[in-house]
Amino acid sequence: MRERWLRRGFRRAAIWTAACALPVGLWLWVRCGPLPPGLLEPSDHQSVLVTDRHGRVLYEALSAREMRSRWLHGDQLPPHLMNATIAAEDSRFYRHPGVDPVALLRAMWSNLRAGRIVSGGSTITQQVVKQLTDRRRTIGGKLREIVLALRLEHSVTKPQILALYLNLAPYGNQYAGVDAASRGYFGTAPENLTPAQAALLAGLPQRPSVLDPYRNLEGAVERQRWVLGRMRVLRFLDDDAYDEARHERLALKSADASFEAPHFVQMLLADAGQPARHLRTTLDLDLQHDVHGVIAAKRRYLSSKGAYNVAVLVIGNATGDVLAWEGSGDYFDAAHSGAIDGVMTPRQPGSALKPFTYAAAFELGMTPASVLADVPSHFQTAEKGVSYSPRNYDGVFRGPMRARVALAGSQNVPAVRTLAYAGVPRTLELLRRAGFSTLGKSADFYGYGLTLGDAEVPLFELTAAYSALARGGLYLRPHWLLSQGGGRDSTRRLVSPRTAFWIADILADARARAYSFGRRGGSLELPFPVAVKTGTSQGYTDNWTLGYTREVTVGVWVGNFDRRPLRTTSGVMGAGPIFRDVMMAAELRVMGRYPAAASDGYAIVEPSDDLRRVRICALSGMKIGMSCPSVEREWLPGDRLPPVCTWHVQSDEGSETLWPVEFAAWAADRPRDRPAGIRPAKLRTSPSASSDLLIENPPDGAIYLIDPTLRTEYQSLELRAHARAGAITWKVDGILLGQAPPDRNVLWPLVRGTHTIEATDTEGRSASAGIRVK
Repeated sequence: MRERWLRRGFRRAAIWTAACALPVGLWLWVRCGPLPPGLLEPSDHQSVLVTDRHGRVLYEALSAREMRSRWLHGDQLPPHLMNATIAAEDSRFYRHPGVDPVALLRAMWSNLRAGRIVSGGSTITQQVVKQLTDRRRTIGGKLREIVLALRLEHSVTKPQILALYLNLAPYGNQYAGVDAASRGYFGTAPENLTPAQAALLAGLPQRPSVLDPYRNLEGAVERQRWVLGRMRVLRFLDDDAYDEARHERLALKSADASFEAPHFVQMLLADAGQPARHLRTTLDLDLQHDVHGVIAAKRRYLSSKGAYNVAVLVIGNATGDVLAWEGSGDYFDAAHSGAIDGVMTPRQPGSALKPFTYAAAFELGMTPASVLADVPSHFQTAEKGVSYSPRNYDGVFRGPMRARVALAGSQNVPAVRTLAYAGVPRTLELLRRAGFSTLGKSADFYGYGLTLGDAEVPLFELTAAYSALARGGLYLRPHWLLSQGGGRDSTRRLVSPRTAFWIADILADARARAYSFGRRGGSLELPFPVAVKTGTSQGYTDNWTLGYTREVTVGVWVGNFDRRPLRTTSGVMGAGPIFRDVMMAAELRVMGRYPAAASDGYAIVEPSDDLRRVRICALSGMKIGMSCPSVEREWLPGDRLPPVCTWHVQSDEGSETLWPVEFAAWAADRPRDRPAGIRPAKLRTSPSASSDLLIENPPDGAIYLIDPTLRTEYQSLELRAHARAGAITWKVDGILLGQAPPDRNVLWPLVRGTHTIEATDTEGRSASAGIRVK
């Protein structure tokens, strides 16, 4: 009996224990259960703010929910804003566990009386859950919201929950969160809001579309005054503060969606992948505005030349910071494809690649004093039987040219000769190390056209390569985020300091390029030293000007994205004026002043320790001799000084020039091109004494390629023959071309096809040569 009584007692105790434990366990499960993974990391709610180097807004990329939002932390909540929000949304916020039974009962009673849902009774915590989960408006959804609200209160503090609400709440006009709303509506940070401003914002999340201050200011102010009244009832405001806030006149900031430097911002966001919430870039917004102003000022002139797109890039040399980036001149010019980014679009650079050809040759032993033959020349290509015969832009051959003068004046024939000396593979390898990613073909594919810009490269990579020359030969890939850092510890050696100095010194030498570009205030001459180079592509579709000082490198491209050619415009005329004004603006923004003049000892790149300033013959590039009529000064290695000039000698008739054999024909044919003070040429080697008629140019079987970068009138072949005496009659395909003495050449305009060149002298001897023009 006693045992039965004990068993019954134990059973009753177990039932009562279970009956008591079940609701306790249910409560603990509801209250202490886990939150859904990632609930408190609502990345899709946050927008991305892009600013310039000084914190000025360039653009705000909307969140995944198409909202603008800037995140506040719990310890950053201004008291006025906290009090206004609690007064407007949840006056018992600090006294309930996440769900307010009083508010729920009051909402149920109001809904029953109205016969419809007029109040939800949700706490601030429940509204946070609603924003984080996008719950369905069903009974099940409401129960889940209640459970998660209780768990959220158990997991984080009240200030953190309030911060979540203020970061997630909708305030209208795509503003999610009070930070974005504060800056958007009032142009100020949340901590600077007055009670009146805080109350207006606190009243918006209830009905953000209906209470839009821009469309319904009266309704928004009515709601604000209700919030202020609640703040006074809850003693957040005393009577004086309440009256002051109620009578404060609100000044709304005009709606503004900043989109500065759109090409740059789009590139940045695409490159960032999953970006941080604040991307502080290296861009200088003031300089960016300067660039826009320069382009706008040149717009009429560019339009007259048929140019409608402009790209500009400015790089700080010390750190590799991108300081300005303009992709088209007008992002919103749909008629001319303004949304295309010309900074990153590959185009033919023309002569803008020549400095790297000379750099490759300088690395192998050539110097600025080395003499290059600017004479009619044929270079064998990788294609069997095909030779490459370059021409200069103006069709003139200038004979012996020092490398300094040839590069400064951008002559094509000496550049190709320099490329032949350095080798196409070696030069191509240098360009790839300089960051050119589009040069992926073989050396045979590019051939000698590489130095004349036949391949396509983007302005970004070309400007970056020029900045390496400005840095003394150190390559540093440009970057656009301040967090990426920069500096010489992340560089790599591209060329020697000596080569970098030579290139900078030549490109800054206005005297050396004067014969080609002129002087007296041209677009390439600034009030301070600038190393500058222009380029013009095939068919005049692209104009380039790139250059650098010690502080900045500027690259400018002018053209049309649809590749329509420009009208009679080269790099110096199209891109040059923009380059000049942008460079001057960049120096003022970076340095606050212009650099010193060259006469004050300023050098873009300092000369290396092994260089000496030597007096040389202006014609031969050798050390000055007693008979040299013209003298220049050149930086040369102290251990490799040239010998004394052997071109100029004294005779009974005065100073005479002994021309090397490669200049014999040029000197005989162009006495007008000889430097002043030089008597008629005497040749080191005499021509053949053979009595037979011999066509010296073109060689039989030669194949010529028409160069699309040159004007048609300059695409001519020089016909030259050796004969004992008398005039030579020239025919092409049986059609008489003209007559000339043996010491004069005849020009024939190139025409595609297969042709027979015939020469006949006065004694009836004849010779012929077959050629093909492609």
